[in-house]
Amino acid sequence: MTVDVLRAPAPVRARGARLAAAAAVALTIAVVYHRTALALVHAWRSDDNYSHGPLVPLVSAALAWRVRDRWKAAPAASDSRGLALLALACGMQVLGVRADVLALQCYSMLAMAFGLSLVFQGTARTRVLAFPLAYLVFMMIFPPFVVTQLSYALKEFTVTLATHMAEACGVLLQRSGMTLFLSGGPVRIENPCSGLRSLVALLATGAVFAYLQPGGFWRRAVLLLAAVPLAMLGNALRITAILVVGHYGGIERATGAFHDQSGYWIYALALTGLCILRRALTPRTTTPSPNREATP
Repeated sequence: MTVDVLRAPAPVRARGARLAAAAAVALTIAVVYHRTALALVHAWRSDDNYSHGPLVPLVSAALAWRVRDRWKAAPAASDSRGLALLALACGMQVLGVRADVLALQCYSMLAMAFGLSLVFQGTARTRVLAFPLAYLVFMMIFPPFVVTQLSYALKEFTVTLATHMAEACGVLLQRSGMTLFLSGGPVRIENPCSGLRSLVALLATGAVFAYLQPGGFWRRAVLLLAAVPLAMLGNALRITAILVVGHYGGIERATGAFHDQSGYWIYALALTGLCILRRALTPRTTTPSPNREATP
């Protein structure tokens, strides 16, 4: 008696093998990076400078979905150069865990994402996803020494400019370091008031605008770089408004609800400026009038 053995077609077996390999890779990544991911989420929730972090993966996924047709049309071929990135990512993760440097572990995740894309999808498809993957850098945290130096530089610029603008508005004050003495009492400019949070958030928004901006490279570069002065000027305007309110309305009013709400108003104002600039940089397309006859 002959027993026929039913076997799955070759395409089905190949697809099953790919799914099994993908599941194994996903499980390995989860084991290696689960503590890093938890620490990153904690940073998003506990540090205002990174409160925009949860939105970044969603924006990245939306950008990747937007180019899905180009990704499918690109040829899929493994690129062995991705193995070097995987090795680099593993080294960064080991060093980051041993040295307890969360920032290094975060950037290891980014290198791992690019490496896996190269190994499993190839150069053409990775090029299509280059910006959505690179955009994930905005959800990462900075090394502590970078935050300290950058916050101080931003505060120095903000306080200097805000002092001059407040004095132009009739505010009488004296400055001692990062403390501004008004007639009603002192106003201390702490690290959260440095503008680092709004700078990173507006720079992330400007990067998306630049990516979607039609026209030449210079238009995208101008749109991206404009986010920096807009954020810095916006934060200086916020400190100026706090000083003006503190001078004319009292310190308690300036450092209370007005202090908390002004950050959102100023960010909305800077974002509006970025939208206006994007509209100004968008090339005008002229279409011929349907009533106009073509001249020979």
